[in-house]
Amino acid sequence: MNSLVVDDKQLAVNAVVRIVITLDPEGTCEGVRTADAAMEYVRTHAVDVAFLDVEMPQMTGLELAKRIKDVRPNVNIIFVTAYEEYAFEAHKLYASGYLLKPVKEEDVRAALENLRHPVQLEKTDKLQVRCFGNFDVFMNDQPLRFKRTKSKEMLAYLIDRRGSRCTIGELVSVLWGDDAHSPSRRTQVRNLISDLRNALKDAGAEDVIVRGRDEIAIVPESVDCDYYRFLDGDPDAVNLYRGEYMSQYSWVEMTAGSLSRE
Repeated sequence: MNSLVVDDKQLAVNAVVRIVITLDPEGTCEGVRTADAAMEYVRTHAVDVAFLDVEMPQMTGLELAKRIKDVRPNVNIIFVTAYEEYAFEAHKLYASGYLLKPVKEEDVRAALENLRHPVQLEKTDKLQVRCFGNFDVFMNDQPLRFKRTKSKEMLAYLIDRRGSRCTIGELVSVLWGDDAHSPSRRTQVRNLISDLRNALKDAGAEDVIVRGRDEIAIVPESVDCDYYRFLDGDPDAVNLYRGEYMSQYSWVEMTAGSLSRE
């Protein structure tokens, strides 16, 4: 298990880290003292559990929890505080636990045994796709690297289409709006497809897409996608959806509207 402890007091950080390491000796536990350091860590590491002090300077633990969940929707948030009055706000954020200081080992153990999102000890070998919030793609919990931002947007559109074959002309319309389907645009799309295939190949996930002469499609069964699990009725995926779907793209309106009606 990968845990994160955030508290502006170093002694408090040390105390929780020591307990977590005792309970999970084979896991990792990082302790930081600022919200900026916490966000930097969650952007580059797959965090399973985050222990957050509620009262911190510059940003409260409640605000930090929202930001962390934007990056890692499945993270288990456990609030740590000396005050009981924040419990209701913590409940609204679907926290996995609420611990009062001074933190005791038995309380941490109980919280870890009753996580809202159970930690998967066996990592999936599928491409991990996150559609709720901003669109992001991971392989073995590491972000997929694209040479061009539109390569990532193309993959997002293919995910949205759920296996339907997309033509070069369709991709031109989606990626550049009302721009004419000029030969140069079609060449750009082919270059994006090549970039996408290379990125997937480097990640060991080249089977995620299939390509025909003038079309391309995703293989839905080859990805672990929150959107697909939501459509299948998976309770965890349903709980993850908070009204935002691939927020950085404008062409998602139809799908976003259908999700809101579910």
